[in-house]
Amino acid sequence: MHESAVALRGGEPGRVVPDLTVRPGSNRRAHVVAAGGAAMNAICRILRSLGWQVTGSDQSDSDAVDRLRADGFDIKVGHEAAHIGDADLVVVSTAIKPGNVELDEAMRRLIPVAGRPELMESLGALRRVVAVSGTHGKTTTSAMATFATEQLGWNPSFIVGGVVNGFGTGVRWTESDLLVVEADESDNSFLRFHADNTIVTNIEADHLDFHGDMAHLCAAFDRFVEQGSGPSAICIDDEGCRELLDRVQASRPDRFDVVATYGFSERSEYRIVNAVAEGLSTRCSIRHAGNEIADLDLRVPGLHNARNASGVFALLHRMGADPQQIATGLASFTGVGRRFEFRGRAKGVTFVDDYAHLPSEVSTVLAAARAGGWARIIAVFEPHRYTRIRDVGEQFADSFVDADVAVITALYPAGQQPIPGVSARTVFDAIRSAHPTATLHLIEDPVELDQFVRSTSHEGDLVLTMNAGQLTELPERLLKFGGADW
Repeated sequence: MHESAVALRGGEPGRVVPDLTVRPGSNRRAHVVAAGGAAMNAICRILRSLGWQVTGSDQSDSDAVDRLRADGFDIKVGHEAAHIGDADLVVVSTAIKPGNVELDEAMRRLIPVAGRPELMESLGALRRVVAVSGTHGKTTTSAMATFATEQLGWNPSFIVGGVVNGFGTGVRWTESDLLVVEADESDNSFLRFHADNTIVTNIEADHLDFHGDMAHLCAAFDRFVEQGSGPSAICIDDEGCRELLDRVQASRPDRFDVVATYGFSERSEYRIVNAVAEGLSTRCSIRHAGNEIADLDLRVPGLHNARNASGVFALLHRMGADPQQIATGLASFTGVGRRFEFRGRAKGVTFVDDYAHLPSEVSTVLAAARAGGWARIIAVFEPHRYTRIRDVGEQFADSFVDADVAVITALYPAGQQPIPGVSARTVFDAIRSAHPTATLHLIEDPVELDQFVRSTSHEGDLVLTMNAGQLTELPERLLKFGGADW
């Protein structure tokens, strides 16, 4: 019997917080269920970097599974009890529930089982953690922090929820004592890191299917900031973050003393000034204590990225880094996959894909696109998850004001069961009610969608797809028609 399988520490029944350290030459083996998911893909790579032998399985083939195999991982397609073999640890994604044959087999054999939260706690115990969280912006901000700390010579390990341009991966494990991580608030796993240093980009209603209401979500962010031991950077431009600051000041004045605020607001300790967004780049200066201490020349578009960069700047400056070296590191950052990602150009039409799936994300990305100088912006949006559209669907009403043409596609369920009265039309109706003259279409059939975009887009236009699901495939499909038949 595995002793650790009966010595449980919190989490769901049957879950353990594993000791991930292994001796050189160890034959300890971990099996990862749903290895093709973004988080599990990263965990596969980190476990191998730590010395584990790693196998995995996933329900179907995918690009992520192919990349793991290309890097030497044994990943099976389909779930079978035999796949876990002689594993010393079974790691499961949040999508894996009792009834999965591999999970059930591990439980039957008393093999320790860990999910993402438990793995995050174990990894956090091995490193000094810089954790970036917030409703949106955390992927780009954590990637920026990775680049900046690399340029500082800190050689960070990192876990980012996207492929970071320049590294070609979203995960790396080094011998450095520093771990930069995109910390996920969706299931409170961001609290398991006990992060030393934190950045909070914003706090808005999301993942209420887990948290229940805004009060519980805000309480989780309070804990995220309060449990740290070093400086934090919080965006004072955001209402949710301002309320967070007030609560931390009242309950933990000792933590509030090491909080740095950033943003465009005059109240910011690290204030963004002289900001200019042009095409695919952004420039600004950082004013601190009445002086402009650094100029940021960013190779990513939009004023929101000036804000993301200022959060990284604020935290690293508070951690003792030189302002000019931070600026140099940020200038080397060229973006992260699926964040205003250029996908191609055909017949003068530019295709860009973005992960935006929340109301404020959509409006922010479209504002950045508006500064790009395209003739027209054709925004194609795929609503994501029934619970999310139920909770925030009406908030999309004003999100598309910077689009010349807006198209709402079929809702992507992400494994959720339908909720009566919730669909893509929820978003469509909210926009139509607020903007009755907008050029707005609801097209749920993918063939009709492709035909519409092909016939509507012309030279000089930008086709901007925004989604967290399958719509990201649309640019590739349309670019195949870049010849005479378009």
